[in-house]
Amino acid sequence: MSSNSIRWGSLAAMIGGILGILYAPFYALAYFATEDGASSLEAPFVKSWTDALRPVLEPLLTFASPETVYLTYGKVFTFVVLGWMAGLLVVHAQQAPQAGRLEKWGFRLAFVGTVLAFLGSIGAYWIGSVWWGVVNIAFLAFLVPALLLFGIGFSLFGVGTLRAKVAPRLGAWLLIAGGLPGIIVLSTVLGQLSLGLLLLNLAWAVLGYTLFSEASAAEQRSTRFA
Repeated sequence: MSSNSIRWGSLAAMIGGILGILYAPFYALAYFATEDGASSLEAPFVKSWTDALRPVLEPLLTFASPETVYLTYGKVFTFVVLGWMAGLLVVHAQQAPQAGRLEKWGFRLAFVGTVLAFLGSIGAYWIGSVWWGVVNIAFLAFLVPALLLFGIGFSLFGVGTLRAKVAPRLGAWLLIAGGLPGIIVLSTVLGQLSLGLLLLNLAWAVLGYTLFSEASAAEQRSTRFA
């Protein structure tokens, strides 16, 4: 993979991770305002943090009906997943010579999961904006399987990345912790799945930033001595 491809792929991963961190509270609060999401507020801790944050973000949560606001913020997930996909390709390409079977299987599972998540996000949030009936179909057919695949795949990929010793260890550990167990724990504690992906998004922000910086520095060196 060329240094230019690494640079752009890393930038996409970093942006995807940052977007995932920033949009999650908006998406969660929008979901809690819908009929399906209101029951999540019965958990005391979830209610406490939403009661503290919602008044601050209120103008950005009431510009349309609850369902429309929910689907509007959900569209951001499409770009988050594309960032993950780019990051996977870049990191895997960088460490392929040192990668073992665990990394390769993790890559395959996570990549298929991100593809399904991308397709599911298009169905649920983009097509669902004009045809609400598609939302549940997209979740069951694409997003639920995607969650299982990348939840397992990212953790395996993180272990393989740790062993390959090419990408930053912090990013690898965040991938391991942010996989399926981390998703379940954070989603349960914070009350919504988008918040359960925070460690994964942080992982790609870290990995993307580091690889982008390294690729940019390498390009500057090559230009200087050309």
